[in-house]
Amino acid sequence: MKCFLFFFCSFFSFFSIAQFDPSKEWFTLEDFFDLQLIQNKSVKSITVYKSDKKDDEVFSAETKFTAYFFSTKGELEESRKFVSLSGRIDTSVYEYKYNRSKLISRTEIQGPFSFRYHYSWINDSSFQEIKIDNRTLDTNYVHRVEVRKEEGLKKKYTYYNSVGRPMKTQWVTTNLLGKVISKKESYARSASFVVDSFTCEVNQLIHRSKQNTIGVNKKTTWEFTYQEDYLDFIKEMKDGKVIRKFAILYNDLQLIKSIIQRDVSEKTISVYKVEYEYYTTQR
Repeated sequence: MKCFLFFFCSFFSFFSIAQFDPSKEWFTLEDFFDLQLIQNKSVKSITVYKSDKKDDEVFSAETKFTAYFFSTKGELEESRKFVSLSGRIDTSVYEYKYNRSKLISRTEIQGPFSFRYHYSWINDSSFQEIKIDNRTLDTNYVHRVEVRKEEGLKKKYTYYNSVGRPMKTQWVTTNLLGKVISKKESYARSASFVVDSFTCEVNQLIHRSKQNTIGVNKKTTWEFTYQEDYLDFIKEMKDGKVIRKFAILYNDLQLIKSIIQRDVSEKTISVYKVEYEYYTTQR
């Protein structure tokens, strides 16, 4: 990802001027984009095509993999993922709606299932998440989330179930620009936890570490290397062993043009080609 990162390391802060946020997983149906850059580049949509090959074999035919659609404000409005099933293409869709830049609803359509999530702030430190089955219009649950500011730039999120009992706690620390630099989740009925943290050096993100004790205790790390201050290579490791490598190429607008992924354990190569549509006010 030609991801130009500026860091104010005395505050462990960083932000990206590439369209993909390196602190999040890419090519999901969730929002993993840098909103400000999407808006500044007048990006209207992003379509990702994928082709694969195993060692000693030729590449498969290129197919449409994911697609993303944005408002003029850079907000993700819709995401789609395409999966080939029994000779046909199955499409999963997420739709997002906002009010004054706050997410107020998300609709998920995956195969025969369709759910709608509504988010409403009760006050400055508490909001509700309501999940509705679009087929039956039944309310699946009503969860309440309390937000409390702690020392520095850390916030504590406590999630309550439909009967008002705490079920999950999340601690999130951000930098001065609002970017997440550490996150920890723990669960009321389990000793399991998930910790995600980021390390910077001088002015670059160089390391990410994620420990997940749900089920089998596993630790995943990412190492980032740069060329001329642009991120051009990522190495992903699990429990100390390299599992995937990513090389990133860019177009003339310094947006990702393609990503080449090497899966070491599966002995495969995947190529992601990224195409763009712009609003007419492209800068």
